[in-house]
Amino acid sequence: MFRELPAFAPSDAALKALADSMADAPAGAAGDNPDLASGYTYLGQFVDHDITFDPVSSLDRVNDPDALNTFRTPRFDLDSLYGRGQADSPYLYDQDDPASLLVGRNTNTVEHELVDLPRNQQGRALIGDPRNDVHFIVSQLHLAFIRFHNAVVDHLRFRVEPSSLFEEARRTVTWHYQWVVIHDFLVRLVGADMLGEVLVTSKRTGKARADLSFFTWRNKPFVPVEFSAAAYRFGHSMVRGEYRINDTLEVLPILTDIRVANPLQHLGGFRTLPKGWTVQWKHLFDIDDATAPQLARRMDTKLAEPMRKLPPAIDNARRSLGLLNMLRGRSLQLPSGQAVAAAMDTEVPNGELGLTGETPLWFYVLREAEVLHEGRQLGPTGGRIVAEVLVGLLKGDPSSFLRQAPAWKPDLPSAKAGTFTMVDLLGFAGVA
Repeated sequence: MFRELPAFAPSDAALKALADSMADAPAGAAGDNPDLASGYTYLGQFVDHDITFDPVSSLDRVNDPDALNTFRTPRFDLDSLYGRGQADSPYLYDQDDPASLLVGRNTNTVEHELVDLPRNQQGRALIGDPRNDVHFIVSQLHLAFIRFHNAVVDHLRFRVEPSSLFEEARRTVTWHYQWVVIHDFLVRLVGADMLGEVLVTSKRTGKARADLSFFTWRNKPFVPVEFSAAAYRFGHSMVRGEYRINDTLEVLPILTDIRVANPLQHLGGFRTLPKGWTVQWKHLFDIDDATAPQLARRMDTKLAEPMRKLPPAIDNARRSLGLLNMLRGRSLQLPSGQAVAAAMDTEVPNGELGLTGETPLWFYVLREAEVLHEGRQLGPTGGRIVAEVLVGLLKGDPSSFLRQAPAWKPDLPSAKAGTFTMVDLLGFAGVA
């Protein structure tokens, strides 16, 4: 996006000192975001896995200066769910009902309930993106999307010709998912005013169009490094150290040092769902009045304790996730946050942000949100980058609802006609 700006290359010591300063606030109101249920943290992770996948990335490789080499299509097309389609990824589909996706059986239960991802004999998930099995919250979210697709298939089964059932179900699922990403997820991150500037809807025709100032492309859309390696990593600050996932289990850490020795004491994935571990989404989304969901942490320069000393399974040196983010930004030759903000005319004086000198773009995005919005939403620099890329990828996708039917509104049952939220999706999928 800003390839003309000079790279910012602080020393290892400076980055480590900055990462060490990111100690988390105490649990509770001081650190929680009152506007955002914690499930949106992992919807954000799911979205990231849908549009990016780089299986050979490394901090010390030679990087494309403009964009990450991604093996995932930069579209909201749910290829993490559908793989390469029925012919090329047949292991994802039910051979007895080819329009439907497979659901796994939990072998640890007597009833063999369909509450897990489909898995091989070693417990590895048979899904389009292995990263969606990294912990139980995101794996159960992937399962919810499988169940959503299958519910849409049942909804359409007697409404369309059998030969077109799968393609029509996939289009319906994908367009409703795209609507959720923009009108339920993104609007919570950047606010209605900024979204309205980037996605302009005509009051006369109801048609929406993208109005992009900074994210442009020549031949086809790409995922810019300012987004993937900095601005979109705001979600790391939203992660709680531990979660309650249902009514019966105790609160469990999202990461732990005891992955192998005590597999029933953490939410780490790449294994069959244990008995009684099904996620009840009311603890992560605002589904019913009787249960207050856990809140996401604020978008600020604080990281939950497990993020500040990663387990050896993730990083042998047990470095901070913040340090790894900033090292990656440096290796990708990102400009400083101040340089990007100046180029976008969104710069806030360092004195107002409590900063001295230049800072990595990722840290700047978090500090901007922290100071200007109390960590409840992104600021003008980070928010604009995130909004333009997410809306831009929709604009660049010839099969998206924005390109195919810019006045389209969701038509599946929902709490409010003409719109569709993540809570509506979970309800239609039958998992809420």
